[in-house]
Amino acid sequence: MRAPFRSRATVRAAGIALAAALAVGFAGCGVDERAAPPDEAVAHNDRGVALMGRYQYADAEEAFVAALALAPDWLDARVNQAIATLNRQEEGDERLTLAMLSEVLDAEPNHLRALYTSGIVHLYLGEAELAAGLLRQAISGDPNDAYATYFLGQSFLQQGDHAAAAPLFLRAAELDPYLRSAYWAGAQALRRVGREDEAAELLASYQRFETHPAARLAAFSYMRMGPKAEATAVTVKVRQPEPMREGTVFSGPTPFDDGDWGNAALSVADVDGDGGLDLMANAPDRTAVFRRDPQGTFTNAPNHPLAKAAPARAALWGDMDNDGLIDVTLCGARGVELWRQAPAGEWQLTQKGAGLPCTDAALFAADHDGDLDILSTGDEGNELLSNNLDGTFRPLAEEYGLRGSPGRQVLATDLDADRDLDIVVLNQAPPHDVWRNDRTWRYEPMPGLDTLRATELAALAVADADANGRPEVYGVTAQGQLLAWVWTPQPGGDAAWTPKSLAETQRSTRAMDVADFDGDARPELLLSGSEGFALVRPDTGAVQHIEDAPMSALTRVLMQPANGPALVSASADGLKLWRAGPGRHAFLALSPTGRSEADQMRSNASGIGTHVRVRFAGDWAVLDTLDANSAPGQNLMPLSVGLGGFEQADFVSLVWSDGVSQSELDLAVGTLHAIPETQRQLASCPVLFAWNGTEHAFVSDMLGVAAMGLFASPGETVPARPFERFLLKAEQLAVKDGRYQIKLGEPMEETAYIDAARLHAYDLPPGWGIALDERLATAEPHATGRPITWRLDEAQVAFRATDAHGKDVTALASAADRRAPPIERDPRFIGLLKPEQRLTLEFDAPLPRNNAVLVADAWMEYPYSQTVFAAWQAGLGYNPPTLEARDGDGRWHTIAPAFGYPAGMPRKMALPLPELPGGTNALRLSSNMEIYWDKVQVVRERRLPELVHITLTPVEARVARSGFAQRTTGAQRLPHYDYGKRATYWDAKLARGYYTAIGGATELVREEDGALAIFGSGEEVHVEFAELPPPPQNATRWFAVEFRGWARDMDLYTQHGDTVAPLPVPAGLDDAGIARRDALHARYNVRFQEGL
Repeated sequence: MRAPFRSRATVRAAGIALAAALAVGFAGCGVDERAAPPDEAVAHNDRGVALMGRYQYADAEEAFVAALALAPDWLDARVNQAIATLNRQEEGDERLTLAMLSEVLDAEPNHLRALYTSGIVHLYLGEAELAAGLLRQAISGDPNDAYATYFLGQSFLQQGDHAAAAPLFLRAAELDPYLRSAYWAGAQALRRVGREDEAAELLASYQRFETHPAARLAAFSYMRMGPKAEATAVTVKVRQPEPMREGTVFSGPTPFDDGDWGNAALSVADVDGDGGLDLMANAPDRTAVFRRDPQGTFTNAPNHPLAKAAPARAALWGDMDNDGLIDVTLCGARGVELWRQAPAGEWQLTQKGAGLPCTDAALFAADHDGDLDILSTGDEGNELLSNNLDGTFRPLAEEYGLRGSPGRQVLATDLDADRDLDIVVLNQAPPHDVWRNDRTWRYEPMPGLDTLRATELAALAVADADANGRPEVYGVTAQGQLLAWVWTPQPGGDAAWTPKSLAETQRSTRAMDVADFDGDARPELLLSGSEGFALVRPDTGAVQHIEDAPMSALTRVLMQPANGPALVSASADGLKLWRAGPGRHAFLALSPTGRSEADQMRSNASGIGTHVRVRFAGDWAVLDTLDANSAPGQNLMPLSVGLGGFEQADFVSLVWSDGVSQSELDLAVGTLHAIPETQRQLASCPVLFAWNGTEHAFVSDMLGVAAMGLFASPGETVPARPFERFLLKAEQLAVKDGRYQIKLGEPMEETAYIDAARLHAYDLPPGWGIALDERLATAEPHATGRPITWRLDEAQVAFRATDAHGKDVTALASAADRRAPPIERDPRFIGLLKPEQRLTLEFDAPLPRNNAVLVADAWMEYPYSQTVFAAWQAGLGYNPPTLEARDGDGRWHTIAPAFGYPAGMPRKMALPLPELPGGTNALRLSSNMEIYWDKVQVVRERRLPELVHITLTPVEARVARSGFAQRTTGAQRLPHYDYGKRATYWDAKLARGYYTAIGGATELVREEDGALAIFGSGEEVHVEFAELPPPPQNATRWFAVEFRGWARDMDLYTQHGDTVAPLPVPAGLDDAGIARRDALHARYNVRFQEGL
């Protein structure tokens, strides 16, 4: 039961005058100075605060109710309850929140948190004037509140007063330089009032902080609405770090092999899958595998299959076929050789001598298609081998201008922070090569690094040492001069790389690595050469640790997760282990992997290319799983980073190689945390829910036909059809409070643009059936959405249906029961089959030659732009279904080549057929797309003059933040969304741009006029239509929901996927229509959002 409160018809905040507020004193930040609450109430409150931090808002609300039951006059706990209620996102929670806060303001009119949060809620509801009055009062009580200042600016922006909004955004940025939203909003407001130069400066600041972990966004979601809209605890635990332990960073060396390894390369990986890291040494005359032993060192395993491998320059470890078993790529004079492990413990040479002679190489997801590609360099230049995931590779360097010059080191890294990996090749002599990845195998020279290209260097490394979201490039000369190139933003949005000289170490250097070695959460540079190694701080160039010992190679190895990296060195005297010394903090160890229980993946199984940000005690550490060691070869081992003496990370934010974001909470130091990528539906189409009398029930998805920017082939996108109708049975749509209610939501990373909504009703006499001319048409005839009617007694269902193997599947293809004939999916590519599906349908009577229509209940698994690109570069395509007909003489004729497919989740599609061959008694559907044909029938279309068709326009529409409906996936990819089980938070990004203000949007969706209701992940448009009178006696009513609009997902290969703009425009919109649309957008689409 909730704590009692008095319901009010009018929120008191609307009537409080600013002058009156200024005449009285404020109670600080709303601290309740009444009698102290009992300890048990404090415990309930603090538990609620902790639950809020975990996004468990409903549970938090119950905890605050428990606290208020023990301390009913505790105002801060009531504000906490209001904030939890607001974030639950149940129907009516905004008004309920305002009523709770009004109760607080009745008792204490100057309670800052209540005033501020009330203002935020009114702004959220589009009540900008009410919001402005409350936020002014909150600012009067706390003039240094950047969030209140920012949201006050937003209230003026919603009212169209850009001149009043602009100085408030500037003031917010002054109060909190890390509040990125203020820069963007300020730039837009300044442009509207003609102050272009100032707008350009703000935009440059906005871009400077784009990837900075400490940068913040202001938005209508928990932890982004400002500190006063966050739940507060009474018990504040101040965490103190452990002091740095005394001693050295490394202990003295422990020899474990006395062979001559003077010219060897070293690499580490869990070769045998036992959880411990093993070592490979590659010498000019031999290869050796050293297994981790119980003594904590390594023992030679001369009988290991890889010890029989031909000598190579280096080894690179990664799961090349995504089967869950590690493989190894050897780099040498013969090119690259792939040794595949399958089954576990058995190794086969499957790729011999591919590419050019290899001096160094890197494994990474060059095309972000879910596998690992190989970039090698050597005496004859570079080769880029694209992984086809079938054991073959496609050489691309020559075709795409990447051959370059003779090289000796390669680096894959995201230099421009745009979520794809760029390439750096350190050549044997300058100029070096730095290529920017423009995706789809297009590379161009990276601007701003000319001095790097021209500098004679022994080694390169990349790291975000200052954790500002932008990596620095570090270089070292053979004489030990340490250099850095630092990204520096410029006005107008450009950037420059500023070269800096960090130190003169006076040590002979041949290799460089970068990692946190002492546990302070900041990486050190590890410089190594023939004389030994040194640790150097990248911020100051100060030498932190020196070891003088002869060595020809050095590599990191994580022996104990809590201790951080140890080292293994090679020399003519043998191999030595340099264990972690006592002078370190404890470490956090992470092992990201693209594998999960799902049978298809979007990221490589080894997790290579995962970008990681660690949040702890108000600080950040930034690292990734790319190869950071300039020496030949590539390790595969867990990441490790210290937390500066703190015991746990508040959260770890990961961005996988496919661009997907994920968060993990409360990870403790001292243990290894395995983190599989969460497999989830990231893009499809907006999801449709309809009120059926008891719940807003899941129907299907819509506007799959209207997806913008989907990759088709390089330089080409899939055309979008900006409308779709969806047929509903009468029992799927019921009346609630005199209206039909429809919701179109986005429980995934996608932006929806809704121009208009309609509800059609069709009343049919007995004995008639109906379908809509709907499908994603890839050939003529194009889909029109018109009703197709037929006599039920003339519908023909196959008496026998068989699959490509001749297996009888009649029962599975003749009833709409969500069970379809089985198909074999290609595990490499989402939405693709292996082999092609062929469904043959035989009928016991000839089909009508004219006016025949194929009607199918079916669903399909949509591929992403990334997976379409992955299939394309492997020489495969997604081939839409083709329909063939068998005539009376047994000959097959193609009657509808590549005609299209059902546009997403379960639905009824129709295909009007051309004149059929005489005596047609069988049809055959063929495609390599993952389509589930549930029920297929052929009907004869007949005109129905008695058909009653009624079209309704919305009486109300509103945009809301509803959260993420829980998705479950049944057999055969059958999806279901439960609107009653919604998560308020999910790791789903929002495209950058302006969305429709929360609240009324009827004017945007009533007419097809180009004025768009725009909403993103976790949001919806709720549309209501007036109730109709019942259908005529004995008639059957069907409904059809129609949306005109578009959708665009945030896939790396979707055109403009990261931004709301450019906005789509309906065909034929004239200048007057555009002016009206722009005016409506300026009024409604004022809610800026981006990122997580």
